[in-house]
Amino acid sequence: MSITIGSVPYLNEKPLTRWFNHTDEGKASGIEVIYAVPSELASMLASGKIAAALVSSFEYLRTPGYKIVPGVSISGQDEILSVRAFSRIPWRATQSVALDTSSLTSSALLKILLADQFDSHPAFVNHPPDLDAMLAVAEAALLIGDPGMLADGDGLVTLDLGEGWRKLTGHPFVYACWIGHGDNLTPDLVRTLQFAKNWGLTQIDEIAKEEAERLGCPVRLCRRYLTEIMDYDLGDEELAGLTEFATRAFHHQLIPSIPAIEVASRR
Repeated sequence: MSITIGSVPYLNEKPLTRWFNHTDEGKASGIEVIYAVPSELASMLASGKIAAALVSSFEYLRTPGYKIVPGVSISGQDEILSVRAFSRIPWRATQSVALDTSSLTSSALLKILLADQFDSHPAFVNHPPDLDAMLAVAEAALLIGDPGMLADGDGLVTLDLGEGWRKLTGHPFVYACWIGHGDNLTPDLVRTLQFAKNWGLTQIDEIAKEEAERLGCPVRLCRRYLTEIMDYDLGDEELAGLTEFATRAFHHQLIPSIPAIEVASRR
């Protein structure tokens, strides 16, 4: 039986889905991976178009009924590089922010950081990810993914959201994880997603070379990002960060309640 799952299309996800597209076993697994930005993946998951999604942690927090695949995430221990906000003026004085329409989790995280770290409560407007265009309509802008990593923030006040979260809470931050309804996250699928991660982490050099060519950036940047910046685990430390995110999101009325963190079984 064929299963369709969805993933974000960014550099940071490549170690988690490469097995499905680059090995004979993966291609024969019956699992097809489709790619979309987080906001679109959330809609596809809700409609049942896909069985699981490597999607924003915020989608898990705000939507009852989902479970998380254990042991796999897109997280960061500190600086994250690919989730950054840029402002023409100091953050405490910022009155308007354009949010990348691709984003769910990072938009919520930025609202929390601005309020709790800078006592800043600007107006927010959604905008396609184009830094110059965003700064033409607002004093600041949020970019995620590859555009966030490659954006030139020269002359702007730059906030790395992962670094800001670590300074504020002392926790790592979970940007995305595999989620789905419990009946779709079968033990077989859970084990396959965990296996794909473990295999993908052996392919970092190849991924860095391919992605550097695609993105037009140095190989060393891609490799550093994948090996030193990214955290692909979902253990106690990452789950504590996710729980802290839920608590603060609830405090700022971004979600209606604090959900229990439920992980799917691999047995």
